[in-house]
Amino acid sequence: MTSPRTVFFGYTGPIEPNGASRIAAALNSAANEGCEEVSLAFSSGGGYVADGIYLFNHIRAMPFKLTIYNIGSVSSIALVVFLAGTYRYCSAHAMFMTHPTSIYSGTEGQSAERLQASLDAALADDFRTETILRQNTRLPDDILAARRYRDVYLTPQQAIETGLVQGVREFTLPQGF
Repeated sequence: MTSPRTVFFGYTGPIEPNGASRIAAALNSAANEGCEEVSLAFSSGGGYVADGIYLFNHIRAMPFKLTIYNIGSVSSIALVVFLAGTYRYCSAHAMFMTHPTSIYSGTEGQSAERLQASLDAALADDFRTETILRQNTRLPDDILAARRYRDVYLTPQQAIETGLVQGVREFTLPQGF
């Protein structure tokens, strides 16, 4: 009996349309090749909520087991992407961060209606993000409340305690890959 085919990917960069497309294309290729397991070394400072939610859902739909490793920093919407992994680990020197959704004003002189629409969109994105955090971790209410107002940083030990990761494990690429 042969062992399941495993592939290894790495990604460091923002969660934005180009990065999200590259990650999705690599995962689609692995699925199309019949891979049963994928390991992803991952580090991202975040990006756009819509692209992060897209990747979360896309990854969860993959027919293989994904082991994702935080090998640097996983921040902002990248945390939602990270939570899509079947198995989640982090380096001993990794960091996690979550925070409220930022509003980009674009230009000066926006109308009150336009500002209200931006606020409504940010609050909706915060709700989507918090829902995924609640469903996929054991983050306590005080951390979830704090993330609505400020940056909240989590160490590897806190990541274990809150269910962000199953453990501290360094990403290693097997010889020959």
